[in-house]
Amino acid sequence: MSGNGTDLITIAREFGAGGSELAEALGERLGWPVLDRQLAERVATRLELDPEAVERMDEHAPTLLARVASAMLVCPPEAPLFVDTASVMSPDAVADAVRAEMLEAARTPPLVVVGHGGQCLFAARPGTLHVRLVAPMADRVARICERQGCDPRTAATRIREADEDRNAYIRRYHDAEWRNPLLYDLQINTGRVSIADAADLVVRLVRSPDAAGSSGPR
Repeated sequence: MSGNGTDLITIAREFGAGGSELAEALGERLGWPVLDRQLAERVATRLELDPEAVERMDEHAPTLLARVASAMLVCPPEAPLFVDTASVMSPDAVADAVRAEMLEAARTPPLVVVGHGGQCLFAARPGTLHVRLVAPMADRVARICERQGCDPRTAATRIREADEDRNAYIRRYHDAEWRNPLLYDLQINTGRVSIADAADLVVRLVRSPDAAGSSGPR
């Protein structure tokens, strides 16, 4: 735990703004574990799914809810005999598993958590710093094109869909607006601030004696 009691960081991010990169940098700088893509494997285990099947969909579905729910889709009507009813589960059940895994992980801080409503789930938790990354569309398109090897039009479509998925997830499961700035302690534009500099800002806040993170409902 840091000297001032901040022992959990949540990172919300626009798709392509560099949330995973910031989480990785913070994990290295602070020596904290990071719960990001590992959350998919933990949820797959909890729901008795094939982790590899979930991971194969990572680059095609931006949110964990979409990744896991896609792994459990019912076969089309023309092929009913191939439906494995034991593996069919509702998105609400997946979201419940996500929340359970996040709460369990947060029982043994310090921890960096990426996405999936952490800013809402831990809103009233003392010692929590909530960060959100944003960036201009052009910067996000360039990052997604490089990461996924797609053309700019495809990247822009994926960005819009991912952002809407994340907003809808927060609305449904946390009754909040993903873009509400009051959910966050710090918002960083990675079109203007590099990931390295963003990590420096967050680390300084975590280690500052004047900033102890969230202390109550927002």
